[in-house]
Amino acid sequence: MAKAPVSSEIKPVYVLHGSDAFLLDAARKEVLQAVVADADPQTCVASFEADAELAAVLDELRTLPFLAPRRLVIVRDADAFVAAHRDALETYLQEPARHAALVLTVLSWPSNTRLAKLVAKCGAVSDCSAAGEAQVGRFIAQAAARRGKKVAPEAAELLADWIGADLAHLDNELEKLSLYVGTRETIVVADVTALVTAIAGPASFALSNAITDQSAKAALDALAGMLTQRGDEFKTLGSIAWQVRRALAAQEKIAAGERAEYALPNMPSFQKAKFISLLKRRPLAKMQGDMRRLLKADLSMKSGGDPTAVLEELVIGLCT
Repeated sequence: MAKAPVSSEIKPVYVLHGSDAFLLDAARKEVLQAVVADADPQTCVASFEADAELAAVLDELRTLPFLAPRRLVIVRDADAFVAAHRDALETYLQEPARHAALVLTVLSWPSNTRLAKLVAKCGAVSDCSAAGEAQVGRFIAQAAARRGKKVAPEAAELLADWIGADLAHLDNELEKLSLYVGTRETIVVADVTALVTAIAGPASFALSNAITDQSAKAALDALAGMLTQRGDEFKTLGSIAWQVRRALAAQEKIAAGERAEYALPNMPSFQKAKFISLLKRRPLAKMQGDMRRLLKADLSMKSGGDPTAVLEELVIGLCT
């Protein structure tokens, strides 16, 4: 599990190591917020890939920030970069730029190297290794607490049993559960069995994928598989609402100038390409229209409208 890489004092270097993409992304966002606060990342964040040139990285670190308190320079998949420029990084950290922070995301970070010992003194290290079974319960409690909720022990055990150590999936489910329980403080077993089994089943994933792919026929087929008993209509509407809200939130961030890699919601990597394609095909104005469709469907169902017809009209609108 990731250890908080941020303290009250901004560090010149942050090392995020491990293989869990969810934890790496969460740690990166925490550093981003600490270093540049509410400044526009477009003006003060530079991101490099594994083949980054040392001179380019150092130039960015030494460039004064524009419309921001500090600059943030990120090198992703930086194992080879660190190996190739270890001596130069040690030299830089002897007198780092005061107005910038360097983030290195690496798969491994041996603590016995001279560079690691130097980082331990002047920087911060965050362990983003994949969570083990013993850590999943703590993650569930922390994720619920961020949303102002508690999870009953039996409910946490059930979530852990069904989903395991997939933290991105767990975080998504806790987001839905928090919305589902409303003002109630504690998520209980009945909430998990009512929502996660129904919404996280094959038909729900099929509906979500069909809407992402903009396939009305596939969405209608998946919808039919979800409406099997009384009460399923509002659970299904909740699942659709969750997808519409996260797509709209991402599109609003992009429209405000945020890079797509920061705007994307947490999701398995294989789904990201499809989600990016959806964002390209469906501009902000259309997604705002999707939210209006969603609100209209909710009102219609609560006013006595036929749930199947209302939901069919909604998914067709979301796919065209």
